[in-house]
Amino acid sequence: MHVLKLYSQFLAIYLKSRMEYRFSFFMDIFIQFTTYGSTYMGIWIVLSKFGSIGGWSFYEVLFLYTLNLMSYGICSLFVWSPMRALEWMVQRGEFDGVLVKPMNPLVHLIFRQFNQHFLGHIILSAIVFSICFRHLHIDWTAANVCYFILTIAGATFIQAALLIISGAMSFWFVKSNSFTDTMIYGFRGFMDYPISIYSKAIQIFLTFVVPYGFVNFYPSQYFLGKEGEGLFHSSFRFGTPIIGVALLLLSLYIWHKGVNRYQSTGS
Repeated sequence: MHVLKLYSQFLAIYLKSRMEYRFSFFMDIFIQFTTYGSTYMGIWIVLSKFGSIGGWSFYEVLFLYTLNLMSYGICSLFVWSPMRALEWMVQRGEFDGVLVKPMNPLVHLIFRQFNQHFLGHIILSAIVFSICFRHLHIDWTAANVCYFILTIAGATFIQAALLIISGAMSFWFVKSNSFTDTMIYGFRGFMDYPISIYSKAIQIFLTFVVPYGFVNFYPSQYFLGKEGEGLFHSSFRFGTPIIGVALLLLSLYIWHKGVNRYQSTGS
């Protein structure tokens, strides 16, 4: 509770400073909203031409993509900016200042950098989800509602963990943003469409190496009744919360190892 209270104070200070320039604050959110809105337009263009992709209809692909976007938006509110800034902080020796604070270094970095841009992702995702729910015949039992919430949480943990791991590479390689870009804009790009349309090698990679498949593909199989698709057992459809927690713990372990080997530049 103390940590949450402290974070709320950090967040209040941050938002107060940002709201001094209200037009810029809301314009940042709007730009992200429209940018990813154009991605949905691209999906519509593709599906209007081909009708379906790998047996997935337009609204099913929307649901799939929106699971990815929503979880990415939530985790990036807190994790994206600290992990992007870490390379620069390590290069200039400014991470020293984080280490002398009476707080866990990762928690401190998250507390001091909230990225409101990603509110646009979340707002857009909520709108698209509401549209998908009206067109898809998903049986929203109490169990399914609970699992949907757990899926969003697990997918968010996966996205956050991969960002933390990529950021922690700065402790070994100093310049890690190219690695982060590959993780975010390279591998994650495969998740715009069902991974069942890709080769076996890519499906294995996105399941066991960089497990983006658990962000949206496997849970979507469950909610949309897509049985018998993909390479692996149907139980994978329920793996998102477990993989999310496990990968987050792994990322924290890697982060801890990285902090322990950090050496100041002396500048």
